[in-house]
Amino acid sequence: MRTTITRSPLSLIFHILATTTSNHVLMVRGRREQGEEGWVLPRSELPPGRCLILTARELLLTTTGYDRALNDVLAFSPRTDEAGELTGLEYVLDGGVLPEVPGSDPREGTSWVPMRELHEPPAIYQYAIIAAGQHRRLPFLVNADRPDAAFG
Repeated sequence: MRTTITRSPLSLIFHILATTTSNHVLMVRGRREQGEEGWVLPRSELPPGRCLILTARELLLTTTGYDRALNDVLAFSPRTDEAGELTGLEYVLDGGVLPEVPGSDPREGTSWVPMRELHEPPAIYQYAIIAAGQHRRLPFLVNADRPDAAFG
């Protein structure tokens, strides 16, 4: 079976949560749920015909300079419209935990933000942070198999 989604009637959105043992979160400048500019997790909608894991790794590397295997999901949420119709699926992928904030300067528009400065983060971020702290992860699977890009 294929592990690359070639077409979907639903939008597939991924976020990447990478943290440090000193409670910092890797964030990028972007639009928040309310529409204002601010710090958000690296994220994107999956383009048709792309592997979610490979796309997430490429996004993380190009926006932050940080590369991870991204094998596991910390939080998952179906999205609905006002009428309750399913419109998309949203994932938070586990970007891992570093022992400390890296000493090198992050790329422009990227920062390791202290968790205490995350004021009212979206619920999916909150649940992902809790899951990461409790070491609760689910494997990311497509058709009950890991995408090839999950390794390496």
